[in-house]
Amino acid sequence: MSDHRSIPASTPIVVGAAEVVHRPGPDFRPASATELLIETARLALDRSGAAAGLGARVGEVLVPHGTWPESDPARAIADAVGALEARTVRSELGVLQHSLLARAITAVADGRVDAAIIAGGENRWSGVHAAKTGESVPEPPAVALGEPDEVIVPAEMVISAIEIERNLTTAAHQYAIIESALRHRLGRSVDAHQAALGQLWGDFSAIASAAPAAWNRELMDADTIAVPSDTNRMIAAPYTKWLISQWNVDQAAALVVTTVGVAEELGIPEDRWVFPLVTALSNLVVPMPERAEIDRWPASGLAGRAALAAAGVSIEEIGPVDLYSCFPAAVEVQAAELGLEPARPLTLTGGMTFAGGPYNNYSLQGAAAMVAALLAAGPGTIGLTSAVSGLLTKPAVTLWSNAAPRAPYCCIDVADEARAATSTLTVDPDLVGAATVVGATVIPERSGGLTTVAVVESGTGMRSVVQSTDATVGERFLGDDPVGVTVRIDRPGEFSLG
Repeated sequence: MSDHRSIPASTPIVVGAAEVVHRPGPDFRPASATELLIETARLALDRSGAAAGLGARVGEVLVPHGTWPESDPARAIADAVGALEARTVRSELGVLQHSLLARAITAVADGRVDAAIIAGGENRWSGVHAAKTGESVPEPPAVALGEPDEVIVPAEMVISAIEIERNLTTAAHQYAIIESALRHRLGRSVDAHQAALGQLWGDFSAIASAAPAAWNRELMDADTIAVPSDTNRMIAAPYTKWLISQWNVDQAAALVVTTVGVAEELGIPEDRWVFPLVTALSNLVVPMPERAEIDRWPASGLAGRAALAAAGVSIEEIGPVDLYSCFPAAVEVQAAELGLEPARPLTLTGGMTFAGGPYNNYSLQGAAAMVAALLAAGPGTIGLTSAVSGLLTKPAVTLWSNAAPRAPYCCIDVADEARAATSTLTVDPDLVGAATVVGATVIPERSGGLTTVAVVESGTGMRSVVQSTDATVGERFLGDDPVGVTVRIDRPGEFSLG
C-alpha cells in the first residue's frame, strides 16, 4: 500500500465491514431485523479498531428497506453505536443498493459527515421458524418504529403493467425467460444447458461451502442442483429450487465509511483501509418485454466500462469479483457485458442461492465480502462488485482496492448512454394473430398443471406477453427450445400452438 501521507485526507475509505448470519439449528433464536442490523453495525465498527471514537463521529446511517415492518431501524443503529445526532435514511425497493453506498462514500469525501454506516439485512427465517415452532419473533426496539429523516424512493416502477398482469411479477419467471433466450443464442439443447447451469451453480456452491457467512454451506454437485427431483422441484423452467435465490434467511451486512483524515486522527491502522475507487450505475428502466434482445443488457456493460475508465483500471487488472447472483441468467448476462470470463470465479460469497439472498440487501453482503477479501489479498489488488435493481433493469458496478486510488472517487450515472444503446420494441397487450416466441418458461403448478408464459413478437415487430395452460404446450416447451416457435394468439394474452 502507498505511503498514507501522500493520500489526500478527504479520500474515502471503508474501515470496517461485517456479515452476520444466524443459521437454523438447535441454538437458533428468532430476532427482529433491527436486532440483526445493530449486531452487524457494531461488529463492523469493532473491526475498525476504533469503535467508540468512530461511532460518535457517524453522521449518517443508511438502510435499504427489506420485508420487515420497521420504518427506521437506522435510528436504532445510530443510538446503539453512539451516533446520537446522525441523520437516518431508508431506501425503498427499486433503489439500487449501490446508490446508498455511493451516497455514503460521497458524503464523507465531501466533508458533509465524518463517517457513515450502511447496513441491511433480513430476518425472514425468524418468521419461518416462529411459524413452525410457535415461538414469537421479538418486537423491535420502539425507536425503530419512527420515521427516518429521509426516505428515498425510485423515480418510476421497475416493472410494467403487462408484466404484472401476466405472471411476470415473480422474479424466477422473468429470469427463466431470459435464460431461455440465452440458451437459444448459445445453441445448446435443453439438457446441455441444464448441465451447464448445474456446473455454474456447483462452482458457486463450492465457494459457499468455505465462506464463513454463507447461509447454506452444504457442498452440492451439479446434478443435485440442476436436475429436478422430489426435493428439488422445478420452479420455472429451467430453474429448479437450487437455481434460485434463497431469501428466507437471518442475515445482515454493514460497512463503515470514513476518510483517510478521520482514520489517521483516530489511529485506525492503514492495514484496515479499503478504498472504494468508483461507482457507475444506470437508473434507466426498460422492462424486459420491451428490450429487443432480452438476453443482453447494454447498461451493465456501459457501467462496467465507465467504472474502469474513471478509475484508470483495465479489466485485466481486476482480481476478486462478486456479481449480483439471484439467478444464473443475471450472472451470465453481467459477465458477458462486463467482459469477465465465465470460467473465472464470479462470487466471493457463494451467491444468493447458497450464501443467501436477503431481500433488497445482497449487494451489501457482496461488498462486505469484498472488503474482507481485499484486506487478505496482496498489495495493489483491485476488486469488482455489482448490483441489480428490478429484473435486469438497473445495474451498478463498484471498484475497490487495497491500495491508494489513481483518481478521486466518483459516482457516474450512465443512464443516457444506456438509453441510446438499448434497442426497444413496442409492447401491445392486445396483440392477436401469429407471433414468434422470443423467450419462454413453463411453471409447474402444485396441482399438477403447467402454465407457460412467453414473450412473443409479431411479424411487424410488436411484442406481447402471453400465457397458456394447455399441458401439451407446456410439455413441448419443457422438452425443446421454444425460441423461434410460431404460436397463435387468438385472444389478447392467450396463445396456442395453432
